[in-house]
Amino acid sequence: MQKRIQLAFQARLTRHLHARYTANRAYYAASVLGGLTHADQRITEDVEKFSAAVAELYSYTFKPLLDVALFTRSLARIMGYRGQFALYGYYIASATLLRALSPPLALMTAQEAGLSGSLRAAHQRLVSSAEEIAFNDPPAGAAEAMILDAHVARLIRHARLSAFQRFVQQAADGYFVKYAASVVALLTYAAPLYFRDPSLGWSRDDITGDYIRSMRLLQNTSRGVGDLVLVYKRVTALAGYTARVAELEEAVTRLSSGDPASLARDLYLRNVSSSAALQGGPSGDLSTVEDVPEPVRLVGDVIAFDRVALNAPDGTPLVRELTFQVVPGRSFMVMGPNGSGKSSLLRVLAGLWPLQGGTITSPPTGSVFYLSQRPYLVAGTLRDQLLWPLPPRRVWWSAPPAARAAFHKLPRGNEARTESAASLDARLGEAMEAVGLDYLLVRGRGFDQVKPWTETLSGGEKQRLAMARLLFHRPQYAILDECTSAVSADGELELYRALRTAGVTLLSIAHRPALKQFHDVAVHFDGSQAGQGWRLEEIRPGGK
Repeated sequence: MQKRIQLAFQARLTRHLHARYTANRAYYAASVLGGLTHADQRITEDVEKFSAAVAELYSYTFKPLLDVALFTRSLARIMGYRGQFALYGYYIASATLLRALSPPLALMTAQEAGLSGSLRAAHQRLVSSAEEIAFNDPPAGAAEAMILDAHVARLIRHARLSAFQRFVQQAADGYFVKYAASVVALLTYAAPLYFRDPSLGWSRDDITGDYIRSMRLLQNTSRGVGDLVLVYKRVTALAGYTARVAELEEAVTRLSSGDPASLARDLYLRNVSSSAALQGGPSGDLSTVEDVPEPVRLVGDVIAFDRVALNAPDGTPLVRELTFQVVPGRSFMVMGPNGSGKSSLLRVLAGLWPLQGGTITSPPTGSVFYLSQRPYLVAGTLRDQLLWPLPPRRVWWSAPPAARAAFHKLPRGNEARTESAASLDARLGEAMEAVGLDYLLVRGRGFDQVKPWTETLSGGEKQRLAMARLLFHRPQYAILDECTSAVSADGELELYRALRTAGVTLLSIAHRPALKQFHDVAVHFDGSQAGQGWRLEEIRPGGK
C-alpha cells in the first residue's frame, strides 16, 4: 500500500511539473537564462524522495495510532486510565524536549540535496564537454578532477556534520523514547500495586499473571506511542523535500505563465546581462547621443526589422537602427566577426532573448524553422530524427488521447500524422538523398534503425541530418545559425543549393563568401561599436 501511494503521488506530481516545465519555453528560461538551478535533479530525485517521505507517513502514523487505541482500551480493564494518562504525559513532555533538542533537519535535507545536485551538474558538464576537455588534457583532466573533488569535499563536510548531529539526536531519542519510557511504564504499573490495600488478598500467582499481561500491553502501547513521537523526525525530513519541491513548483509556474517577453527580459537582466540594462550601455557616445526606440513585437507574413537595437550582455552597443525586410523568395545572409551580434539577432528574433529596442515582425511559429550550429538529435529511430519536432512514433502512440489531442492544436502538430507510411518514407528518402545521407539507410534497417545518434554520427553528418529535417518539413522561412560549419565547403554548397531548390526563404548566419550565391542580400555586422554597426550589400538586386 505504501509503495502504491508513493507511485501514485510521484506520477501525478511529475506529470504536473512536466506540463509546466515544457510550456512557454520554461525549460530554456530555467537552464539558459538562470531561472531555476538543477531542474533535472529537482524533477527526478527530489520529487521521488518527497513522494516516498509522504507515503512513509501512512505506515508510521496509521498503524501506531491503531495500536495505541486498541491497547489503551485493553489496559483500561486492568489498570484504568489514570496510570496510562501519566505515561502519555511523559511522552508528551519527552516529545517536546526532543523537538527542542532536534537539529534543523529540514534545512539539512534541503542543503544536502542542493550539494548533491551541484556534484551531479559538475559530472554532467564533464560528460557534455568531454571532447573539448580531452583535447587539452593534460592538464585539463587534472583541473576537472580538482573541480569535482571540491564539490565532493563540500558534500562530505556537510554529511559529516549532519551525521554527528543525527547521532546525538538518535542517542537522545533512544534514551527518552525507549529506556526511560520503559522505566516510566514499570513505575506506572508498580505504583498502584505498592499502595494497594493488603486486605484485598491477591495471590502471588494472580499478581504475576496480571503483571505479564500488563507488561505486554504496556510494551506494545509504548512502542506505538514511541513511533508517533519519532514521527516528527520524518515530518521535518519531509519538510526539507517539501521546500525543494515547493520551490520547484513555484518556479516552473512562474516561468511557464505570464508574458514570455517580460519574463525573458527580467531573467536576462538578472542572470545574463552584467550591466543590468537593456537600453544604452557603458558611458560612450553611442549610448548617450542615440535615442533607442521602444521594443515592439508584431506577427506578420514577413520577417522585418525596423530600427532594431542590439547590445552585448555587458551593455556594449553592437547594432543600432537595424532595418531590413525578408520577404518570401528573397533570402538574406548575415556576416561579421565574432561578437558582433549575429547570434544575438537570431535569439532576439526567436524570442529567447528580450528585444532591446525597435520593432520586429515575425511570421507565425509554424512558418519558421530554426537550425543551430549544434543539431538536436532525439532518442529514437532514424525516422524520428527527421520528423522532429514531432514526438517519436513510439512515444506518440503510448501517449494518452488527451495529450495527442492537445498536441494536434499546436503549430506543425498535425504534420505527417495522416500521411500513409509509404508516402511518408518516400518523402523522407528524398530529403536524405538531397543531403547525401541516403547511405545511412543501407547501413542499418532503413528508417526503423535505432542507434545512439549523438555518438554514432560525426559533426558533419549531424548537421546534414538536421538539414534533411528542414527539407522534409519545408517551411516558408528557415533561420540558419552557422548550421553547416562542420560540413566541407563542397558539401555546404550542395546543402544550400537543395534549400534554394526547395523554395525555402533563408535568413542565414555564415562566414564563407561562397554562400552569397544562394542569397539575395548580405547584412554585414562590423562589430566596431562605431556608427550603426551594420550595412547592406545587394547581391541580387530585386531578387534576380
